Amino acid sequence: MFGKHKTEVLVVGAGPVGLFAALELAERGIEVEIIDGQWRTAAHSYALALHPASLELLDRLGLADDLLGRGHVVDTVAFYDGKERRGELRLGELPGKFPFVLVLPQQALEDTLEKRLAEEKVKVRWNHRLSKLDGGGGQATARIDKLMKEASGYAYSATGWVVDKQVETRADFVVGADGLKSAVRRELDVEFPELGPRQFFGVFELNAAMGGANEVRVVLDEGTTNVLWPMRGDHFRWSFQLADDWEFVPRSRTKSRLTVQVGDEAYPYLDEDKLHELVAARAPWFDAEIGEVTWSVAVRFEKRLASSFGSGRVWLAGDAAHVAGPVGVQSMNVGFREAHDLVEAIHAVLRGGAPESTLDAYAGERRHEWRTLLGLDGAVQAGDGAGDWMRARGERILPCVPASGEHLRRLLAQVDLTLES
Repeated sequence: MFGKHKTEVLVVGAGPVGLFAALELAERGIEVEIIDGQWRTAAHSYALALHPASLELLDRLGLADDLLGRGHVVDTVAFYDGKERRGELRLGELPGKFPFVLVLPQQALEDTLEKRLAEEKVKVRWNHRLSKLDGGGGQATARIDKLMKEASGYAYSATGWVVDKQVETRADFVVGADGLKSAVRRELDVEFPELGPRQFFGVFELNAAMGGANEVRVVLDEGTTNVLWPMRGDHFRWSFQLADDWEFVPRSRTKSRLTVQVGDEAYPYLDEDKLHELVAARAPWFDAEIGEVTWSVAVRFEKRLASSFGSGRVWLAGDAAHVAGPVGVQSMNVGFREAHDLVEAIHAVLRGGAPESTLDAYAGERRHEWRTLLGLDGAVQAGDGAGDWMRARGERILPCVPASGEHLRRLLAQVDLTLES
């Protein structure tokens, strides 16, 4: 059963980047629809920090003050190796209104964006999944499956998602912000190769009483990258790089819940013994008494970059086009800037009479930036003031910095590192 309708822009994916793109379009008076195959925003997530540049973009929409009231401000990134503090980056020296990083769970960010969209009379169409996309003919045509839960089974009942009906939507443009498993990218037939070895991290959120709650602490030992993020109150998040997925298996079976659900993915649960083992081995300076461990999970991260950011009437932004490591939270934050630039180009075509080729520059700039951030082009050069430790770890420090663009270069310069691209 088909229903048909039209909109100016269809946004696929209601994560942070998709919600932000839809809101920017609505603010510019462009008719927008946003769909997502999930039934709600993320209950748990890994992205938890907003870069200074992201806060500036959100402030233009009048959202920064509300987000600041819900998050925790961090103005320093410190680097450790064992007990030794090797250096720091001072975000407080950056120009602009927000010389800091705001630590904020992704769910709180998504809730804020969705509420603001509702004020613009734009409702997220949850349980709506893109199943087919044709971007030819000067207009995009999307087939969308509306999902519903259906009970099945005889002796034992179970529920699953099935297609209730199908809708055909025609749009002047489609923005694919639907993440790692992007249906939009698949329909574009864009390659999304892995560009390096996968990384495995054990993530623990916990309560602890310790000082230094205004700084992120990155531990770079000989073989692993680890990070401690302070959150609101006495809450912290540790992310430890693991050697391989064999470390995911809990040592005890005292917990009945051996997997953790994040979105539509299930990840192995890690018990508290693993946390104490990792802290003792990699962060001997962390001597705070650990209270309740409120969440733990083992997760795999990949490094990928799309061979194209789109063409014609269909374009990608955020994790649909790139995936990076979790420490510097770069993928989501650069995705905000991508969404902003993409919306500006679409607005120029729809309202300013600009040619469709205006969007080609977007694709070229984004690919160039990500090839640099992922270490595929260019290099991190160390000056005389960097010291031996920083010089040896320049390439590893790059993805740990919670910044991009000019802010990234300014922060690297504080430890006499230069990003050549």
